[in-house]
Amino acid sequence: MPTEVPAAAKLREADPNGSIVKPHHFRRAHRVLQQLGPYACNLAWKETLGELTAGAGPDDPTSPNASVRQRLAEMLRNWSDEPLVVALDSPACNITPKVAKLLQILSSYDESGNDFRGIVLVEDRAVARFLSAILQRPEVGLPFVRAVDVHPRVVSDPTYQEEISRGFNEGHHTLLILTRSIEDVDLPRATTVISFDLFDDQLTYAYCQAHTKGRSSHLLHMVESGNHEQRRILTHIQTVDPELRSWMTEFAKGDSTDMPPSSLFTCLDSRLSESEDSADYENEYLLEPTTSARLYKVDAEAAIYRFAMDIQGNTIQPGDKPSISLAQHDEGNQENYQYTVSFPKSLNIPDVHGPYCPSKTAARREAFYAACREFVRVGLMDYRHFPQPRWRPAEQHPNVGESDTPQEVKTANSSSATHGYPRKAPDFWANSPRYPVTTLYPTVIVPDNLAGQPHAPVALLTRAPLPQVPDSLVFFSSARATVRFHRGAPFEASAVQLQALQGYTNRVVRSLTNKPFDCPAESLLCFFAPLRSSWQPIFGAQNAPYHLSPVGPFIPWDAIQLAADYFAVPLYSNLTSLDDNARDAIVQDRNVEFTMRHFLVKVRHDLTPLSKADDSPREAEYPNFLEYCKARRKDFPGLEDEKQPMIEVTAVPGVINNLHPTAAPPTLPAKAPLKYLIPELTYKFTIPARTTLTFSNSTFRTLWLLPSIMTKVDSWLLVKELDAKLFHHAISEPQLLVALSTRAAWTESNYERLEFLGDAFLKVIASNFLYVTMPTAGEGALHHTRQGIIGNKTLHECAMRLGVCPYVQHKRFVAKLWQPPHVPASSAEAAAAGSGAATSEDVEMQDAEEKGKNRQKRTKKQRQLDMQNTLWMGDKVVADVVEAILAAAFLSGGHERALQAARKLQIPLPNIAQWTDFTRIGAQNEVQSTNAPASSLLSSTVEAVQALVGSVFSKPDLLAQALTHGSAFGGAEGASYERLEFIGDAILDFLVARHIFQQHPHLSPGGLTLLKGGMVSNRALAAFCVHMGLHRHLHFASDQLAHAIRRYVDALADLRQKEYDAATREQRLPGQYWLDMPLEPPKCLSDVVESVIGALYVCDGFFEVGVGRFFETAFKPFMDAHVRLQTLSTNPKVTLLELLQAEGCRQHAVVKVPQDRQNAPVHMEGTGALTACVAVHVHGQVIASVVDPTATVATRKVALAALDVLANDPELLPRICDCAAGDGVKKQQPKTEDPAQEEAEAAEVEEAMEALESAE
Repeated sequence: MPTEVPAAAKLREADPNGSIVKPHHFRRAHRVLQQLGPYACNLAWKETLGELTAGAGPDDPTSPNASVRQRLAEMLRNWSDEPLVVALDSPACNITPKVAKLLQILSSYDESGNDFRGIVLVEDRAVARFLSAILQRPEVGLPFVRAVDVHPRVVSDPTYQEEISRGFNEGHHTLLILTRSIEDVDLPRATTVISFDLFDDQLTYAYCQAHTKGRSSHLLHMVESGNHEQRRILTHIQTVDPELRSWMTEFAKGDSTDMPPSSLFTCLDSRLSESEDSADYENEYLLEPTTSARLYKVDAEAAIYRFAMDIQGNTIQPGDKPSISLAQHDEGNQENYQYTVSFPKSLNIPDVHGPYCPSKTAARREAFYAACREFVRVGLMDYRHFPQPRWRPAEQHPNVGESDTPQEVKTANSSSATHGYPRKAPDFWANSPRYPVTTLYPTVIVPDNLAGQPHAPVALLTRAPLPQVPDSLVFFSSARATVRFHRGAPFEASAVQLQALQGYTNRVVRSLTNKPFDCPAESLLCFFAPLRSSWQPIFGAQNAPYHLSPVGPFIPWDAIQLAADYFAVPLYSNLTSLDDNARDAIVQDRNVEFTMRHFLVKVRHDLTPLSKADDSPREAEYPNFLEYCKARRKDFPGLEDEKQPMIEVTAVPGVINNLHPTAAPPTLPAKAPLKYLIPELTYKFTIPARTTLTFSNSTFRTLWLLPSIMTKVDSWLLVKELDAKLFHHAISEPQLLVALSTRAAWTESNYERLEFLGDAFLKVIASNFLYVTMPTAGEGALHHTRQGIIGNKTLHECAMRLGVCPYVQHKRFVAKLWQPPHVPASSAEAAAAGSGAATSEDVEMQDAEEKGKNRQKRTKKQRQLDMQNTLWMGDKVVADVVEAILAAAFLSGGHERALQAARKLQIPLPNIAQWTDFTRIGAQNEVQSTNAPASSLLSSTVEAVQALVGSVFSKPDLLAQALTHGSAFGGAEGASYERLEFIGDAILDFLVARHIFQQHPHLSPGGLTLLKGGMVSNRALAAFCVHMGLHRHLHFASDQLAHAIRRYVDALADLRQKEYDAATREQRLPGQYWLDMPLEPPKCLSDVVESVIGALYVCDGFFEVGVGRFFETAFKPFMDAHVRLQTLSTNPKVTLLELLQAEGCRQHAVVKVPQDRQNAPVHMEGTGALTACVAVHVHGQVIASVVDPTATVATRKVALAALDVLANDPELLPRICDCAAGDGVKKQQPKTEDPAQEEAEAAEVEEAMEALESAE
């Protein structure tokens, strides 16, 4: 089938700039061509030309559109209709095989004649129209088929619905063509319902059944031969449990009052096709802010079902289920219908009554839509229930000969393997201005106590309903705290309250950033507010998200207004005692807004302004505090009370990045710190608002964390957006966040552990695919082809083509650049919320891009915006993210879920729709793979090997192949174990990776890699082969190989005995005794282990039934008993150094500590990650120490101890090693892998950029 008809090329030539003929016209024609063929496509283009040229007013003769319209009109005048040819064997055939099959199906009802009544369900409105046109042609030879495509207005126009129903009953129309958008229309039942397109949706399947006459009719699904995706869909929709089958039976009868059970699957694709969407068949919709999803009335029923299924079994009692009821009302001769949607009373959700409508279909839609509108308004329905827009990354139109890289992606001049991607901002904030500012949706932020300090809850008030945010971690000074988010009930804010919130929010931002910030209320996308201490979350609210606690009544409006009006008030007052007024206050020593602030520690009644404090270096040169003020304060007027008590204070630290375990307070200034203040000269900061007498400053401590918390919220919003749009909620959001976070993002977790697991899984599915689709290929060809699937280049291209890269968390957050979500006054001054630090890499890339261009000098904020809105990443980083996403999908739902994620990511596995396709395709191609001669096995050999592996080989010929070495054929061609070794190597690699990933949840990626390498190395597998006795059953014909095997087996037995004796003597576990072997093991020994595993895997249809059992009972116990971090090398010091190097640490050593007396025991200390960056102050930190009389023994012991420490404390190395962010590492590593610089380097970056611009 051609990709386009000649008319399309002529249209491109007539309108080369696309000024009149738009891309959606070409997309519509392409859909019609693919579904129906060239004849229908030409009809579509003829209709499009008529629409584009009809009724158009006169253009300006000088405008480009005038000449385009003339050319289009000329094309239409000269249009020549081609005849319809339906014979597939004819060279002139202009229909698709799919249409031909439909004609064949319809022709089988020829005997029914005028009694035939059929319904055809298609997805696209344009396809429905032109399919009807084809069926009405006499060339099809089906006179009893009188087809009509039913217009979507059949739902809203009762007259048109009656006309269609009457015509269908009376035989004027014998075939109705419906789109999925009107699948719910109430029409007479048909004898045959044909699903022309397959829909992975059981609600559509239920409606198809409802259109039939039951057992006396046919329901047909058209499945393309060899299309495994359509086979998967058909299997999926027809797999129903008894409860769902019972519901479908009642649903097909009509007027069902029960909502479906939770097992009903409804896909997240909208029921409106692109043709209907672009034609605006429905103008009214609900917008979901997180994913920009639109919910039309036609989608409301499925959305309510998803909402109902979400709450069933979790928050309601048995028997108290959601339902829908019908009421009928007669007005004259017109019957009107009304539906009511009811939910369990325990949820406190009132019944929703739809309006009366003249048809049941319209009434049902209106009721479901009204329920959706209400649930969205109160914040109960969210992105999980909405249909998601079709994933369509930015279109790219490269010119001939140019790269396929999307136009918005930049390539660095310094390296073609480094690209810059536009950084994605959450849709949530972009959609928030569409919501009225008067309705606020609260999310209460509740941090645990951090660093021993209490933190009060703070309300985040958003204009759009914020989805539930998972618990997150924040860090400070080696301490950590969990931040919990509790959604509250929305409330209406008055104009006065909005003004107070606007002032309070601006004050919070100004105090945190110490910079001017003044944003009007209508431009702020969220507000911050303190809460009274009486607010408490609803018990169990985390498990019952449909119970929203009230928040508005707990907001202290008077305190908010005070902070909005004044930044500080005098601390000293005659109206209240100093002790009461100063309790937990934040103070400043001058009446200016932008200055340093201090926590008030306590009132010092033992000190007065006339006292001298020895512990306050600032006043050391003066006899007392008063004299210091007289000397240092300009125009000092003196004090009213020289005997007032002093107050002791400590500085409020500046905001920092609290998203990494090494988060620490910024370096204090070199000058003497301020410790005591005179209350009469002190001002009390109005933020925090005093919510209680005890914990007022705990509100500010929470506000101090807001920049980091809001940055984390943005990360969660992006994850939810990607998970919903691309993966349809298939991946656990916490796992997906880790998969998208690179080391450069500098958060508590990054993708590296997941990438380790995902790499092994990708290797498995690629190997499965090639094994079954290349049945005659040898091992070399398989390896080479597999690299084309799993290589970094392929994975990077998949991610770039899909548009995944902008979602990657690759920028390090810098608190000093933070601003709250708001609509900027101008795009030139816009600064992204939660923006990351600029690295020297960004400066270089930006300079490279703009080198030689004439550009005006940009402002500082413009430069910051450019840096923060571009993600410079190496292609390998992007490929690693793809592998990490696969691992996240696997951990979320196993093999099938991960395979579907691979398909979503467009990893090249054509025609693999589900895991069983490996079995099916393998069985189809099995004949080709068995053409080569194979050796045979004695039954005793088969039984012996089956006893060793603990499973039965369903295909003994595969076991024979697995045990056959290439030498067995004497140089002739034969079926040796090479292909099975290829597949066995992949599955064993994955089983080992999964095992150590799960067994060592805290081990670093470098440690995981070392452990896996130790378990799947040729030496380890050869030792395991001998241990199991598999070598005795290997079939080969080489005396030299036989001699090599005997020598190795004998030597290995001696080494094993020595190691076990030593382990017993030293009371330890045995190590890898095979590492001391001076001989290289024959490779066939390791190969046969992998080939036997491969044979067992293929025999079980590429499922891990037998392989998993063999791994658990034999392989894993053997490896766990011998392979550990401490035994990876005969010299533990080598392993330690390899591990530290794998983690990127380059400053480590095993040093000898000098002893005080001669001949004293040697004291060895293992140190790691000592110096690299200014921000790391752990020089010389000891992670292990050992005392032993012998230096060699001490070295071995201290290395083993250090390995234990690193294995058991996963945060130790990140906490004391920041080599990856240091200058020394940047010289050795590619810039694309270099994490962002420290916060303190932001100023240096600015200076560097200014210098670059000055040079230009």
